[in-house]
Amino acid sequence: MNRTPYLVALLAALLILGLSGVALAAWTHVPVVRLTAETDIAAPPAAIWTFLTSGKNIVTWCPIWKNPANAKIRIAKVGDVLDFTDEWGNGGRSVVTYLAPNQELRVAHEPNNGSYMCQAKLRLEARGAMTHLTYEEQYTDESKEEDLQATAAKMDGEMKSTLAAVKRAVERK
Repeated sequence: MNRTPYLVALLAALLILGLSGVALAAWTHVPVVRLTAETDIAAPPAAIWTFLTSGKNIVTWCPIWKNPANAKIRIAKVGDVLDFTDEWGNGGRSVVTYLAPNQELRVAHEPNNGSYMCQAKLRLEARGAMTHLTYEEQYTDESKEEDLQATAAKMDGEMKSTLAAVKRAVERK
């Protein structure tokens, strides 16, 4: 297929837009960091799900959701909102974007200052008497390389600590 006519038309349209005073969008490439942590928990997915989504528990296992108002929330549907404050003092809202009970929970963290984008995903997979819990976090980071590495290391430690807290609490019950 000859794409030359399409390219000529596209270039002509861009030229016309440029001459007509319509500003073209500026863009920047922003690095996305993706981290994954995993653990096995001696409990069925339903028990872990109930723990993860009950407000009184949320404030114990997730460091950014410590706000006392979150203790009254039960995550039950897409659109549910939790308040957060991250380790750098950014406050904002965590919005549930996907929910499959006993299987997967996704949230988008929206800082009030709009300084970054962040998504988190928790997946539960039954494996006999155990449940494999995977925690994935991805966020934008425009920092210098050494700061980017330090933030990733801090986030990795927090994620592992979060999974350990869930494991301890659920296995105790």
